[in-house]
Amino acid sequence: MISTYKIGDYIVVKSDDTEKQLKIIECGTNYIRILDTFTQIQSQRKITELDELVVSGIAIIKQQDENERSIHQIVAKDFASCSEKDKLKARDKFIFVIGILDKSLPSKSKEVIDPVIDEIWNQGTFKAITKRPNARSVQRWIKKYIEANFSVRGLLPLDSNKGNYKPKVEDKVEQYFDAAIDHFKNLERPTIASSYDHLETLIEYSNSFIKEHSNKLTVPSLTAFIKRLKKNAPKELMLAREGKEATNIAFKQAKLPQDISLILQRVEADHTQLDLFIVDEKSSLILGRPYITSLLDYKSKSVLGFYIGFEKPSYLSIARALRHAILPKTYVKENYPNIVNSWDCYGFPKVLVTDRGKDFESIALSDACMELNIRIQRNPGRHGWYKGTVERHFRTINDELLSDKAGKVFPNIVDTNSYKPEKHAIITMGLFLQIFHKWVIDVYHMKKVSKGRIIPSVSWAEDLDRVPRRVMNKDALNIVLSEKKELTNTKDGIGFDFIQYDNKKLASLRAKRGFVKTLFKYDREDLGQIQVFDPDENIFFVVKALKHKYAKNLSLHQHKIIKNFHKKFIQGNIDAEALAVAKMQIMEMIKEHIDSRKSKSIASSSAVARVLDIGQQSDNSVKGSAHEEVEKYTGNNDVEPDNSSADEPSKLVLKTSSVEVYDGKNNKMKNKLEF
Repeated sequence: MISTYKIGDYIVVKSDDTEKQLKIIECGTNYIRILDTFTQIQSQRKITELDELVVSGIAIIKQQDENERSIHQIVAKDFASCSEKDKLKARDKFIFVIGILDKSLPSKSKEVIDPVIDEIWNQGTFKAITKRPNARSVQRWIKKYIEANFSVRGLLPLDSNKGNYKPKVEDKVEQYFDAAIDHFKNLERPTIASSYDHLETLIEYSNSFIKEHSNKLTVPSLTAFIKRLKKNAPKELMLAREGKEATNIAFKQAKLPQDISLILQRVEADHTQLDLFIVDEKSSLILGRPYITSLLDYKSKSVLGFYIGFEKPSYLSIARALRHAILPKTYVKENYPNIVNSWDCYGFPKVLVTDRGKDFESIALSDACMELNIRIQRNPGRHGWYKGTVERHFRTINDELLSDKAGKVFPNIVDTNSYKPEKHAIITMGLFLQIFHKWVIDVYHMKKVSKGRIIPSVSWAEDLDRVPRRVMNKDALNIVLSEKKELTNTKDGIGFDFIQYDNKKLASLRAKRGFVKTLFKYDREDLGQIQVFDPDENIFFVVKALKHKYAKNLSLHQHKIIKNFHKKFIQGNIDAEALAVAKMQIMEMIKEHIDSRKSKSIASSSAVARVLDIGQQSDNSVKGSAHEEVEKYTGNNDVEPDNSSADEPSKLVLKTSSVEVYDGKNNKMKNKLEF
């Protein structure tokens, strides 16, 4: 397992105006010994105490190696922000590196690793590496990976340091190679000769449009084509010709070992909708049934992290649960003082087991896990038993925690006339999260599970001496879990989805590099700022939205709702002013929905709860009241519908002198709306 702390590295602790530099001179799994470089005094500290300081940013780890230090800067370029070409190469190298490191070989000599390289090459499907790497190359990759503190960024090609390089085979010929290989994979099973003939025909046809003889493409030899076929995805080729069963037998597909002996080796993740109705803390409006995304440690059966709220299963809910799992649970003592036991479960999973839902197959999740050195194991569809631990955990929540709670849903009973859960619901989101934390920490983690063989808290604790855990600064983690985009840095800054971002640093960047496409990362939870990448400094920097009052704490989902509303009802030019008015109108409609005494569908109330992001927040606080959230925007403004006909959409007239409804006819408003 990988540790955050290494002998020879430094821990820089900042306090007010002072700064201490501590050198790590001894490392254990629970304690480290440090030397104050100024006073030369040695001391011993608990790793959990240092973890909290590193996560909060009070302490920074300064690696001894300069290259490693640049990789692990908080604002350093992350894996997801690199080019797809470089990422493909790094992923292919990663397969060889991990395949060898996981085998616990006696040495990394050529004689020892050569057979393993052969095995990996024959079993794998590689997208960037076209020929079997030699032992020396793999040894170099392993060295770079370890020197980068087991980060995949150590495997990225350093093309920027290379001189001029031209491939031996022209790019145009490469694309014909790919087309001929695809031809060879056809279900009709063409011969090698016919596929080579297809390659030759394609190139000669292309040459017929080229007048200059010197510019015509050269047809590769049959021998070169056969070598390419043998080396390019042999498993895929056999699958296309011989079928799945023969391929599985021939290649003996690698599977995760069933003997999981340590915590964090295997963590299972999944979503479900809880069988409980949640009510608004202020208005008692039934908000509906929340979702839970849970990460469960396979060995100890401990809850590593979760997200509970009305956000439907998506990359956002996964990212929130993963962040919660990785970071120490220091908030518990302050937020829930009545909890007796501690929640010591945190860390980076070695393998994250998921199903094949679209949310788990997103590029954003793949890139984030590659950056965090977490391998994703995606199970086949409709094979829930492949991650039975988390499935059983969800049943335990519904059967034990929710069994006697008012508002519980009974999906399997026929006669529901005697009990209407929506009429008996009394539990608010804040109360439920308090109950859930209490149940997880003081009940579930303390009792026997898995047929009486395991006590989660005991099983977790007994491995802490054997499993070093990594930690990460929370701001650096947020950058990794954010999603990337490339847009032109114009004279007005970066315009992302009708929100404009600019500041002096961004202006300086376009002065140096011109009006070019610029990489940035955005957080679905808060569009108030973006992280822009500076390729000269190789770091990210923060750029806030020009209309910050509109965008601050605005989620991507809220922004989409506002845009759709504007398009459907306002139908004017979209700008920050118009979107601010649309936002206010939506909040007024939500307020009217909450305050109305008329019966309303639970589905519409759940949509309201999602728009207002009711539930667990990234800082582990709770949004529990839709009424309270909408009051932040609307204040005490009175709202009344106008006299629209039944065929027209109902409009809202705001009774304030500072706000005027934007009707799409006037591009400028008399009074700007401060929001």
